[in-house]
Amino acid sequence: MDTLSKKSRRALMSKVRTSGTDIELKLLNCVRSFWQYERYRKNARKLPGKPDVVFLKSKIAIFADGDFWHGLGFNKWRAKIPPFWKKKIASNIKRDEKNKKLLRKAGYIVLRFWGTEIKKKPAAVRRRIGAVLKRRNPWAFK
Repeated sequence: MDTLSKKSRRALMSKVRTSGTDIELKLLNCVRSFWQYERYRKNARKLPGKPDVVFLKSKIAIFADGDFWHGLGFNKWRAKIPPFWKKKIASNIKRDEKNKKLLRKAGYIVLRFWGTEIKKKPAAVRRRIGAVLKRRNPWAFK
């Protein structure tokens, strides 16, 4: 049972952003240094799942996933939340997997980073993106 009224819940949920979030901005800071090697696009609407960052030439799609919304450790805490949220997060996980398969079928390498990973280990995120980009586009790094 929700502790908020429908009107209050609606007002609260309308404040949840899908782009321009703190983890997305931190991810963009990690990616910014690769601009000299290859241009990237933010929130590519034409691709499945609308990746947060896409290197079109190298076909690399990068997602910054919020821990709650995308179900980090979902099996450990799913029993503690109401049925509505269980269903919602389970469908998010399923949708993410579907989009990943569609992108891979189109020839993309898909990188997904959790929000906590981006916040706590931005250097590791940057290294991983750089390694994949260099592997896909080695001539740009000479």
